[in-house]
Amino acid sequence: MAARDAIDLGFAPTYGAGLGYRKELIEEFAQRRQELDVVEILADQWLGDPGYHGLRGVAHEFPTVVHGVGMSVAGAGRISGDYLAELRRITEICAAPFYSEHLAMTHVPGMDSGHLCPPVISEESLRTCIRNVDQAQDALGVPLALENITYSFSLGGDHLAAASFFTELVTATGCLILLDVCNLYINSRNHSFDPLGYLDALPVDRVVQVHLAGGVVASTGQYIDSHSESIGDGIWQLAAETAKRCRPSAVIVERDQNFPDMDALVKEVATSRDIYFPEGC
Repeated sequence: MAARDAIDLGFAPTYGAGLGYRKELIEEFAQRRQELDVVEILADQWLGDPGYHGLRGVAHEFPTVVHGVGMSVAGAGRISGDYLAELRRITEICAAPFYSEHLAMTHVPGMDSGHLCPPVISEESLRTCIRNVDQAQDALGVPLALENITYSFSLGGDHLAAASFFTELVTATGCLILLDVCNLYINSRNHSFDPLGYLDALPVDRVVQVHLAGGVVASTGQYIDSHSESIGDGIWQLAAETAKRCRPSAVIVERDQNFPDMDALVKEVATSRDIYFPEGC
């Protein structure tokens, strides 16, 4: 299969740093809009919204990027055309220049796993991922940015093999990367590998967006990407290393539960801005 031309990252504006938009914090977001350069909406939470009136309100108040969880890029089945059509509508409402998704499978024909599962590292799996990314980019009308996920186990190959798989997929489709620094940190701790070695194996010039979040350590010693805690020192340190290697369009702090005072989240956004955009947005 012939590789697509890589997308020039100059197409995307430099948004800066912001937060994942959560409906639980609507009032807080409205009060702190001047301290957020950008917000990220979860497309799957807005599916079926009549007229998308709520979404239009968010997009009117903030520069907005769009993220999803249900595409199952690494799944064996084809992506639903109806699903992609609705995602395209959401992306257009937000005037988002790209759409981000996880490099994962969430379902296979006839079954929904309910989880983000890593792709099988094989030639057949790579061909399937290429097919699905091509389908998604054609249907969405904007580039797709794929996110690295956490995993309890790898479906074939070592961790550098997974980085090579990711690289081949990006090269073949011309797509972009959403680098989740927390996920990279957690995987490196749980599976004992060098996160910078993994990072150096990726085409970091394709990184268009970054995610930062905090997690927990289970009683077993396993690190968990819970999006429920403040961002830890190890993740901030890795973020600083990634900032030496890439210049993203947007950096998003994710928090999905155990919400702190908004001041704490805005402070993390400011720290993110200082790391990735030291000369300003």
